[in-house]
Amino acid sequence: MSDENAVHKGTCYCGAVTVTVKGPPAAAGYCHCLECRKWHSAPINAFGIWPADNVTIEGPTTTSTVSEVSGRVSCSKCGGCLVNLKPTMGMTAVYPMTLAGPEGTFKFEPAFHIFYEERVMDVSDGLPKFVDVPEQFGGSGKTVEESGSSGWH
Repeated sequence: MSDENAVHKGTCYCGAVTVTVKGPPAAAGYCHCLECRKWHSAPINAFGIWPADNVTIEGPTTTSTVSEVSGRVSCSKCGGCLVNLKPTMGMTAVYPMTLAGPEGTFKFEPAFHIFYEERVMDVSDGLPKFVDVPEQFGGSGKTVEESGSSGWH
């Protein structure tokens, strides 16, 4: 993930929208917040986060803004989830599976879990489990102990 010149491209489910990221992500991990769970209809969301200037989105999109901290972008043709704009941070969270597939070269290397107290299932993977987000991203930096077993919470 450390190649400063790396360029990774991916698409939505139908291929109408292309997402391009430049350089390595500032961070990568798993989110357990209710918003992400509802948006993705999944118990956990994987993400990589890049400076907004390093992310390009081309094609027909729609943006859902439920709060001032998130603008969730999806393809207006297939509805595929693409990115989460974080304007207050100047960052864009890109879903690694958007960058996966036949053309995708991005290797997802998660470093932590965020909003772990909101989880609906335990994950024992040895990664730090933050109550909110790490300090460098404006959070408290407080962590939760891993339970030692994986499964529904």
